[in-house]
Amino acid sequence: MGALTASHVEELHQQYARRVYAYTYRRIRDVSSPQQITNDVFRIAWQQQKAPAADVLPGLLVTARNLVANGLRAIQRQRRLAQKVGGEELHRRESSPDPMSEAVREVLDSLRAAEREILMLSYWDALSLAEIAALLDCSVDSAKSRLFRARKAFSRKAPNHMLKGGTENGQH
Repeated sequence: MGALTASHVEELHQQYARRVYAYTYRRIRDVSSPQQITNDVFRIAWQQQKAPAADVLPGLLVTARNLVANGLRAIQRQRRLAQKVGGEELHRRESSPDPMSEAVREVLDSLRAAEREILMLSYWDALSLAEIAALLDCSVDSAKSRLFRARKAFSRKAPNHMLKGGTENGQH
């Protein structure tokens, strides 16, 4: 395959930048970091000569996941350093004022990391089972089973009013 031209990289960016940004934003909950990570994802894709194709999104999201993990480790190091030298604690982004969003976030945070990840890939990132399977390096059937189990775990931990047809006082 020949070297990618600027138009190939631009096409790749136009097709997938929003989805990569959304993926990173939901994991970092910041504004500037996900934009930088998204830019880095496409820089790396250009360096790796990734051409626009139907199956390129999972690879871009794997790169984003790795960069997010690196970013989160850096944030943890900064927090430890701030605590060690007696500086002020780093400010966390304020939580969403929407109580339902906060309740969903609390339930997601109570799930195992693998369950939370597959639910976010399916519902927030709107990935197909095939894309999820490619991202998680498993079969489509395995991804389907993992998603089913994650949904069950979410429904067990979610308050009744959060589930379809439920009300605040628990009646249907």
